[in-house]
Amino acid sequence: MANLFQIKRVNGVSDDTVKAKTGKKWDEWFKILDKAGARMMDHREIVSLVNAQLGLTPWWSQLLILGYEQDRGIRRKHQRGERYEVDRSKAIAAPLETVWDAWHDPAALSRWLPGASFEVRGSTPHRTLHLNWPDDTHVAVKFTEKAGKTRVVVCHGRLRTSADVTRLQDYWTGALSRLRDMLAG
Repeated sequence: MANLFQIKRVNGVSDDTVKAKTGKKWDEWFKILDKAGARMMDHREIVSLVNAQLGLTPWWSQLLILGYEQDRGIRRKHQRGERYEVDRSKAIAAPLETVWDAWHDPAALSRWLPGASFEVRGSTPHRTLHLNWPDDTHVAVKFTEKAGKTRVVVCHGRLRTSADVTRLQDYWTGALSRLRDMLAG
């Protein structure tokens, strides 16, 4: 049995999972990309290389590329191009409509997201919200309901620094916990 400290994990995906799904472990893929010159390529060039030559599904290609870029120091965790983004989610024991309404009712918003100022850029009722934040960042919120619980996923993007990632991870973790607590009571 392998020592757990020797199993490579990239983006939370183990060597064993990568090998089962793609036929190779992380380091094997990374050596292939190194040999092809990926260290000297930008993201788009690596995408072209992987899509043209490695025969992976789009999901596994993207995971491989992001893992490679992070492992080789080309990209930091949560980095998307020149900017960063952070995701947070919470399951809330309330119907979707109730959770959706809590994002639209000013009195409810002031209880769980106090002081937040944003503009709704677009929405698909009971499915997604797209928000412009005052600091020129964007927030996408997705809602799904299953068995009477609603999962809310917040993706805050266009962040300028990795410090923004840490700050907003804490911010959205707290906000979604307050929303869950407010709707539970």
